[in-house]
Amino acid sequence: MTTVVDNEGHLHLPTARVTAGRLLFDAAEGADQALALGAFCLAVPEDLDVEPGLRFCRSFYEPAEPGTADRYRGHREDGHADSKLGYEDRPDQVEQLQLESHLWSRYLPEEVTALLERMKDLTLDALYGVFDVAGIPEHDRETVTGGARQDTGLCYTTVNHYRADLSDRAGIVEHSDSGFITLICTDQPGYEILHEGRWRPVREEPGHFVVNLGDAFRVLTRKLPRPVTAVYHRVPELRPDGAAHHRSSFTIYMGPRYDMMLHQYAADGTLHEYQGFRDFSVEKSKKLGYEFHSRI
Repeated sequence: MTTVVDNEGHLHLPTARVTAGRLLFDAAEGADQALALGAFCLAVPEDLDVEPGLRFCRSFYEPAEPGTADRYRGHREDGHADSKLGYEDRPDQVEQLQLESHLWSRYLPEEVTALLERMKDLTLDALYGVFDVAGIPEHDRETVTGGARQDTGLCYTTVNHYRADLSDRAGIVEHSDSGFITLICTDQPGYEILHEGRWRPVREEPGHFVVNLGDAFRVLTRKLPRPVTAVYHRVPELRPDGAAHHRSSFTIYMGPRYDMMLHQYAADGTLHEYQGFRDFSVEKSKKLGYEFHSRI
């Protein structure tokens, strides 16, 4: 299996698409590459317009306009009382809004909610496609996800605004995602992966989302014949004089609920409880230098 690094040092991720609910990789070795890297590119459906999501990224932090019902703005001040996540000012260059899927229609513009629901379905198909590749039995999948197909697992969107005027900070601090899968839409390059001991910028594939595989997959499959990597990634510091000053991104995240246990397969294929997901997430947050969500 060969991972492609081009002459400029950019990493080329395997590409895939979802057809009739099935995850299909474009190259024969694409699935194995995706598990080893913990990342791949997923084709954006031809009829899916991501522009409402990017517009929201570029405006959610702006003050609300008095006398209007513009849901694109005013989210920095809004407490999002029904959310356990909400707005966060991170220690890197990103300020972000995180909202659980059952709250999208309550807080977000209608067209943004419609986009996220489509992306949620795409992410779910990709998640179960990776389960297929990794050899996870169908009868265990709802247990380890907390009921992703029944919409009782954890799913939320993360909306990112990069503040390039904050200097001497990473764009997004180097980390792996905690859940199973994250689907990422961005309007600028900048995503980097730690690959074979070196940070490699990822070559953007036009018309594709980037998909990260996370810690819940790594823990679950570590002792199996086809373990899944939790991709270690970052966005380096953005400069205010560059085009990336306006970088925006938003995601669909799926993982276990915080009141659940992470699971792990033993070498003999039996499934066991590993650690509470909230405890796992709190420990990880401390290592990354930021506080875990106070409402959870």
